[in-house]
Amino acid sequence: MGLFGKKHHPKLLKTQQMSYSDLFFTLRLSRGNLALRPIFIVASVELGNSTTKSIVSATDLSSGKTYILDKAVRMTREALAQDAAFCHTITRVELSEESIADLVCKTLQESTSAAGITIPDLHFVVRSSGVTAGFTTVEEMQGVITALAKGCMLAGVPPRQMISPMRVEDIHSDLRKFSRMEKTYFDGAVTSNEAPAGESLVSNEMEGELVTAGLKEAAKWLDVDYRNPVLSLDFGTTLAGRVTDDQLPYSRVTGSFCGLAGAIPDAFISHVVSEKYPSVIDCPKSKLKRKLKSEVVREYADDVLRHLRIEKITAGTLFGGSPINVAAAEKDDVALIGIDAGDNLSDLPKIAEIGKELYREESLCYVMAVIDEVSACTVEKLVGITKAEGLLLPDTKIGITGRAGISGKKPELILEKLSNLFDRKMDKEVIFVDDALARGAAVLGRCMHQFGSPGNPIGGTQGSGCIYGKRIKRQKGK
Repeated sequence: MGLFGKKHHPKLLKTQQMSYSDLFFTLRLSRGNLALRPIFIVASVELGNSTTKSIVSATDLSSGKTYILDKAVRMTREALAQDAAFCHTITRVELSEESIADLVCKTLQESTSAAGITIPDLHFVVRSSGVTAGFTTVEEMQGVITALAKGCMLAGVPPRQMISPMRVEDIHSDLRKFSRMEKTYFDGAVTSNEAPAGESLVSNEMEGELVTAGLKEAAKWLDVDYRNPVLSLDFGTTLAGRVTDDQLPYSRVTGSFCGLAGAIPDAFISHVVSEKYPSVIDCPKSKLKRKLKSEVVREYADDVLRHLRIEKITAGTLFGGSPINVAAAEKDDVALIGIDAGDNLSDLPKIAEIGKELYREESLCYVMAVIDEVSACTVEKLVGITKAEGLLLPDTKIGITGRAGISGKKPELILEKLSNLFDRKMDKEVIFVDDALARGAAVLGRCMHQFGSPGNPIGGTQGSGCIYGKRIKRQKGK
């Protein structure tokens, strides 16, 4: 039971895949126009610490809604390099430019083929990565992005489809009429969020931007006005996300998240599964349905939480395995908030021992229950710090994505804890979304091509209309 004895009902959007042919005929029939085909196809290619994904999406430029055509997922450990490694994942999988490129190529080809399209059918490809281990500076991430580009080109993607078009003529002829490029230009703002100026603050800056944009698009399916101000959290293996204010036409980023997320439960189960580079994904589904003792779950969760540092970051160059730039954050007046295990991952082995003990003493059901409780507690703490820093506005909406934030019983537990934190039921103020990063890639592509949807805007603030006119005035210096 939730706050005031009421059960919580999470607003959770799970990806429903459909083939390109099915989508085309569905949209064509719904419009009653057999000639119109404003479908913008984007591939999001992401190299993660645990998984590497290629997700192909199609956006109906008339409604602004994005549909997932196919999702190919491979374990990043498949890219284990034999030599020439220049970085590694949180679990020490050594990666080289060649091994990354080869895995990306295979994953991208798999997803397009399963979606019923070819590589030339793609209008745009967005690359991102959460792999930050092995780097000491934010700038070193560029090596991974280069390797991702190489993999896309091996699959047959031309370089021009990975960069912002400079002219209307650079846009596919079928889609040019939907671009407003002749009146506005891409100035770096995505869904009216203006990135911090100058240096990057965290190594996974782009992930934070993409998931924020993706959550805004996904909210359209959930009938939630998830426009600025927002707090977005991506609980992949590493943590990403942003806090924004409500300025117009572009909001300012006031907070940025980094550090560990899914890497914590991955460590917790590392002695439960036999994989050399373990992930919770490797755990078998537990079929045991017996009632669990809440006091046991809470006791072990507290043991794990004692090894976590969840705090505003004020010093250092690394936090939770991720390079950070505290000086740049202070200059831009952006709060860096993160999760670490000890001092830069030092306590992950201790968390692994706690998981080993629990599995030996109880069962896999308890292991998964503790993971859910720890994840919910970390969300509560992160949002609590943001609240204490004065970054939350009265109408700030919260969005959560990533396997370590939306799986199992996490959404219900998170709503319970956030309801207690804010002393009100939060079911209508929090959304949970699968694949927000891929949806954000589609949105980024739309922004770069100036494919706006004034009748169903993603940018702007809650309750407001489209900011198109304000953008034109800003870009003209008026």
